[in-house]
Amino acid sequence: MPRSRPARRQRPLQPVRPSLMPLLPLLAALHAAGAAAQTPQAAQPVFQLGEVDVQAPAVSKPAPGGTSSNVVTQQQMLDRGALNVGEALGDLPGVTPVTLGQRGETQVNIRGFDSRQITLNIDGIPIYVPYDGNVDLSRLLTPGLSEIVVTKGLGSLMYGPNNMGGSINLITQAPSKKLEGSITGGLTANQHRLYGNDLSVQLGSRIDSRWYVQGGVASANRDGFPLSTAFKPVAAQPGGDRLNAASHDINANLKVGFTPNATDDYALGLYTVNSDKDSPPYTGNTKLTGQPVRYWQWPQWNKQSYYYIGNTALGAGYLKTRLYHDTFDNELISFDNARYNSTQKPYAFNSQYRDFSNGATVELGQPLGTQNFLKLGLFYKQDVHRESNLATQAQPYQTPWLHFEAHTYALGFENAYKPTTADTLTFGYRRDEHRFDQAEQYTNKAQTQIGPMPTSPRVGANNAQIVWRHKLSAHTELRAGIGQKTRFPSIKEVYSYRLGQAIPNPALGPEQALNREVGVSGVMLGGVKYDAAVYWDSIKDAIESVATSTPGISQAQNVGTATNKGLDLSVQAPIGNAWIASVAYSYLDATLGAPGLVATNAPRHWADLGVSWLPGDATTLSAHVQAASSRQTTTDGKQPVAGFAVVNLRWTQRLAPRLTLYTNLNNAFDRNYQLSEGFPMPGRELRVQLQYKL
Repeated sequence: MPRSRPARRQRPLQPVRPSLMPLLPLLAALHAAGAAAQTPQAAQPVFQLGEVDVQAPAVSKPAPGGTSSNVVTQQQMLDRGALNVGEALGDLPGVTPVTLGQRGETQVNIRGFDSRQITLNIDGIPIYVPYDGNVDLSRLLTPGLSEIVVTKGLGSLMYGPNNMGGSINLITQAPSKKLEGSITGGLTANQHRLYGNDLSVQLGSRIDSRWYVQGGVASANRDGFPLSTAFKPVAAQPGGDRLNAASHDINANLKVGFTPNATDDYALGLYTVNSDKDSPPYTGNTKLTGQPVRYWQWPQWNKQSYYYIGNTALGAGYLKTRLYHDTFDNELISFDNARYNSTQKPYAFNSQYRDFSNGATVELGQPLGTQNFLKLGLFYKQDVHRESNLATQAQPYQTPWLHFEAHTYALGFENAYKPTTADTLTFGYRRDEHRFDQAEQYTNKAQTQIGPMPTSPRVGANNAQIVWRHKLSAHTELRAGIGQKTRFPSIKEVYSYRLGQAIPNPALGPEQALNREVGVSGVMLGGVKYDAAVYWDSIKDAIESVATSTPGISQAQNVGTATNKGLDLSVQAPIGNAWIASVAYSYLDATLGAPGLVATNAPRHWADLGVSWLPGDATTLSAHVQAASSRQTTTDGKQPVAGFAVVNLRWTQRLAPRLTLYTNLNNAFDRNYQLSEGFPMPGRELRVQLQYKL
């Protein structure tokens, strides 16, 4: 008999009795205790084997040019109180936070490109889900990461296939001492109730001159979140606490490295995510939008990455190899009611995925004379998606496993030519090949028999790019470039029936972007750091979900030429000796290039305005206002959300040379706002974290 899982009951929220007021004297005492602590803390070393494009600039440093990229450092993640990658990326120009409504997922768009069109990597290893190209960024916790590199537009061709709109690379920590590490713990609450807790232990050791080890475990638990007091209750969601919004995450990482000499480095890595999460119900007008209220829970959202990275010096060049095996195990239950205890209706289901990817990258870099440095890259990736429906009350048996498989190959080069001391011209080409080898479907209504589906023919695509960088002075650099990049459709886009709401399209072709950018970065006027970029991206044969002649049925199609045009601007300016002001602004004009379709999750204006006060080496107080204009959340334009502005307050206090307190009051004025129509964001929340560094 197929096994079935018992329905999970809504977890009760534990009140803080009677409020957080007793914490205030403790926080005041900790603030006073920190006045004598003046020793700065060293940054965690970056795992250099995990880097792909080392020219990406840190947010806090003047950009060296090449591409519009940002680095979020470990210290910035702590200062922002970012528990997961989704929260860590919320302050970057050109990067739009996205919540996928009913799926309860956190993603980001980069300059109008959604998560399907960008690649997510850890130490340069692709970890996006094989089935649909997405990953829920809120499941990936920040402890254990040294930095996050976000590459926009004209990123290196050495990131490999499918990074049409950019890449996100999560780079892990690396030890530099005999013993080092950190212990971090925190709480998330509002003035009435405790909602979450987090704990992390990270340890590393440079055992001797040749061997090192790095590892850690992090957990984050949430029993829902508070809604704004301005939220208007509806039948599916009363005011107060968000229903069915719990999540529990445990991330673990382990890396063993061997450095036989000063130039060579080899490492075996393991990165695991074990999660379960709930999806809050829709709170919008179902009659107006047609979106039903669903009752979903994910008792399993697990991901594991096993990888090897090696770098061997070859004369003045190198040979870098990456091998990986990545798995994704997922289970989604759709219930009948808000008690999450019945699966009797026909639309109830218990869907299970068992996916994996195998891949390899070989990169050879060699200088050619004194003016050129050439990189050659070879890429291979196998994606396998397997799905089955477990037993429910409406269907008391497990369906056979469907099997889908795809392969991607690529071969390319990238050369940096330096004709003068002030100029660098980087140009490259990459040929990508993709094919679907297997696709299956159920051939009877009971879903007990399976048969093959037509597979798409092998498809190839040319990718080419050229970027010019020119140093105007020691502190100012111009950049300009143009590139053509391709994304192949995912298994879901080609073959999924989407629970009876879509028609597969084996003829679906790849989409191809032409990226153009001009930018300038540098330092001026006594320490004002700035970066500005104007871009224009056109996406030929853009893949979008299009309504068919059958009501309620859609199909993924190549719809025409979409465009993303805009401006990214960031400025950081010291004001006197104790103040720093920052401005990050994005303008985006996005179209889908097809009649009746509008771009989603693309606010025309986005801004983050911040001011920080540093009264001493041990204390930083900051206030940030983040604002965005209205956006559409469905391509038919029927579910828009209004613009918003929220205020976030931050306080970082070093209590002792190794002990630091991080305090964040998010949405300080308790605004009611949404990123996806019908799915309100948290109201006012206080997050307190304490970190001790070994």
